[in-house]
Amino acid sequence: MSNAAKLVLEPKVFLSAAQIHSIVARLGAQLSARFVDGVVLIGLLRDSVPFLADLVRAMTVPVTVDFMAVTPYSPHTGRVRLLKDLDTDIAGRDAVIVEGIIDTGLSTAFVHAELQHRGARSVMICTLLDRPARRVLPVEIDFVGSEISEDYVIGFGFDHEGRYRNLRMIAQADLEALSADPDAYVSALYGTQR
Repeated sequence: MSNAAKLVLEPKVFLSAAQIHSIVARLGAQLSARFVDGVVLIGLLRDSVPFLADLVRAMTVPVTVDFMAVTPYSPHTGRVRLLKDLDTDIAGRDAVIVEGIIDTGLSTAFVHAELQHRGARSVMICTLLDRPARRVLPVEIDFVGSEISEDYVIGFGFDHEGRYRNLRMIAQADLEALSADPDAYVSALYGTQR
């Protein structure tokens, strides 16, 4: 499709930059109050990175940061695999799994069980977005930023084919339009960082 023929789609903002900032401040205060002696925050790569970076800056207690990566749950395999492991020993320490979004709960449950198995004193879960409508496995989420429905979202860590991850806001997107043209929202979103 030529540039002249591209349809410019107008995004629907799900969370503005100001709303995200407010959510992160609230969660940072809650985590700081809960873990006054410090905590290990474990970001699940990749969509958690912007959220985790802001969350760490919002906290007022000592924080250690590390990362894990797992394969997305695939209905065809029925399992999750570890792709990148921690560099930090969490035995005897309080740990919080930090996710951008929790959908099925399968990846979260896998990481939670793995951290408990490694002897963490406590393992809690913090997510920016919770999508309970898609839950396959029940997981107890201790710190929730906002609940979301079935909408497909981009921005603030959430991408489509590598695009949109660096936006400061989260927008609802039409997956069919993005599948046809991954750049469908580029001109609209990168000119309106709210």
